[in-house]
Amino acid sequence: MTLKQLKAFLALARTLNYANASLELHLSQSALSLSIKSLEDELGGKLFNRNTRRVELTQEGKSLIPYAKKLLANWDEMENDVKQRFKLNRGTLSIASMPFFTHAILPDVIHSFLSEHPNLNFSIHDIPNETILEKVQDGIFELGICFEPELTEGLEFVPLFDEDFHALLPKNHPLADKARITWQQLFANPFITLQKPSIVRHLVEQNCLRNNMTLDLKIECHQISSLSSFVAHGIGVSAIPRHFAKHIDLTENVLLELEDGTIHKTVGIVYKKNFEISHISAQFIESLIRYKF
Repeated sequence: MTLKQLKAFLALARTLNYANASLELHLSQSALSLSIKSLEDELGGKLFNRNTRRVELTQEGKSLIPYAKKLLANWDEMENDVKQRFKLNRGTLSIASMPFFTHAILPDVIHSFLSEHPNLNFSIHDIPNETILEKVQDGIFELGICFEPELTEGLEFVPLFDEDFHALLPKNHPLADKARITWQQLFANPFITLQKPSIVRHLVEQNCLRNNMTLDLKIECHQISSLSSFVAHGIGVSAIPRHFAKHIDLTENVLLELEDGTIHKTVGIVYKKNFEISHISAQFIESLIRYKF
């Protein structure tokens, strides 16, 4: 049953007059008759009895009225819902985001986006970098925010900014009064970092090998905020993404520049290649691109 057939049936059922129903629908009587006939052919029988004097509903026609009204109401609701989504007045955007970005950057980005589109909702899935790529590839999430993957087959990657790392030390550390230190100086200390799987952990370990050193892993944990508390107690040192720096409590910790900043990794948005993303997602991507990182 098409929308045209649905409206034609209900108009004629209400007026029981072809001329009046045609006028209401802005259709010719022949077009109205064709819609009714095609609907009757699809359903397999007469919905109206017609003669030269009057039009009457058959019992089957009468039984169809409540279903037709419900279908039309659902159609109108669906149409309005989709229109509101295109106007960004309704909808929920599900995003997979790596933890450091979720904590350090995403709240500000979403706050700005919602100031322009207050009726939208977000569902944030705070998951490891590698899992984001799998979930987007499998179509579970439309958008992911992660470090640039080495292999982008089947994925589109939109770069946002390059990320490097700060050294994180307790305030009573012998190197705490320095403006900058080397990675080798940092790796010479007991180290605190994130648990596997974590892209931050992976990048730190890669850089440790690149400097021909062995990581003296003292504590591993899930969150950078937890990591900074262990550092503050003097248990070890760490390295954190630069954009997380403003969330570190500097009453007991210090952040230092790393002289040989060999960790540089691009952060961006990932989505499936050759996949037409939703209007909401497209607008959010534009918002991320405009954001001053």
